[in-house]
Amino acid sequence: MPPPPHPERSPETIALRPQSRSPNTPDSRPVLSLAIPTYNRSRYLAELLECLLPQISAEPALELIVSDNASPDDTEQLVAQFIARGLPCRYVRNPENIGADANFLQCLDLAQGKYVWVMGDDDLLAPTAIVDLVSMLRSDDYDLVYLSSVGFYGDQRPAPGFDRLGRFAELVTDGEYFLEKVNALIGLISANIVNKDRLLATPHPPITELADSNLIQVGWLFPVIHRRCRILYVHQRLVFYRHFNSGGWGIAEVFGLRLHRIAQRYFAAEPTLDASLMNGVLRYWLPDVIVESRRGKQQSMHSEDFAATLTPIFRRNWRFWLFVYLVAVPPMRVSLLIHRMNRAINKATRGIKAILRHRSGRGRLDRPAR
Repeated sequence: MPPPPHPERSPETIALRPQSRSPNTPDSRPVLSLAIPTYNRSRYLAELLECLLPQISAEPALELIVSDNASPDDTEQLVAQFIARGLPCRYVRNPENIGADANFLQCLDLAQGKYVWVMGDDDLLAPTAIVDLVSMLRSDDYDLVYLSSVGFYGDQRPAPGFDRLGRFAELVTDGEYFLEKVNALIGLISANIVNKDRLLATPHPPITELADSNLIQVGWLFPVIHRRCRILYVHQRLVFYRHFNSGGWGIAEVFGLRLHRIAQRYFAAEPTLDASLMNGVLRYWLPDVIVESRRGKQQSMHSEDFAATLTPIFRRNWRFWLFVYLVAVPPMRVSLLIHRMNRAINKATRGIKAILRHRSGRGRLDRPAR
């Protein structure tokens, strides 16, 4: 699939654009570009823009982009209303729907900031997220920023989440530790911010090769992750994301088979990174999702035979048998009992590691002073 055309080469794709900083002036370059790909979800986009309006109206170091994939609803009028209310925003409208993944990649291409944050149009932010992030990004240089998040369903409003150990953020320099801890949430687009300068300077496969994989975002995240990278890990919950608000894809297929296949290619020189990532997916993320699926909470997803899909790939990994197979195959009552026991073990293990790491003070970063 060829890369999407640069929207500004097609004047008809720009419907609204307020006066903004010149991209050719080094001192005026945004520290952070927040880009929102959207399609036909003006209701959710309105909630996100309402959340952003008070945070970024007076933040010159942030660039906001909305990339509208030819929405048939009132998205264009909605964005115009927010711009009239003072929201500094570049609004780009594609003349036709180029597909979700191509629209995601277009956001990365449009962004002029050093750091690029592509965010889901149905997610929300904590009230201080922007000012905290911009302050931290100004103060140091990172390959990647990971934002802890809180999931919610439907129209419920999540309560702000606080780290139990009182941590705001830390500098992580161990890619294996990071990938096992984050595991499948590396695919949560709103939780990851990439250093675009670092990405462009790093050889990597064409991101367009991941089109239609439901994981195109890892094409700009994986290249900057290695054993000794610099990652700003924000423990304070700044992102609120809707659980499985889109459907039509399989959990095991995407976060089992495809994620593993992509990681194998990108981490071919450091295979322990792929192992760490998938060990975390098998142990911490997939079991919870399988239980929810068996309870009928993931009705928008394809129904799958988790064991049949994943066994050929992970049959030599003991984590698959203990944490996935024993949750996916036995009667529900038995699976729930095993899952509760495994979760208790995982919680204790991760808690002990977190406490030891926190007490060592390794990489700990305080909340930026205002």
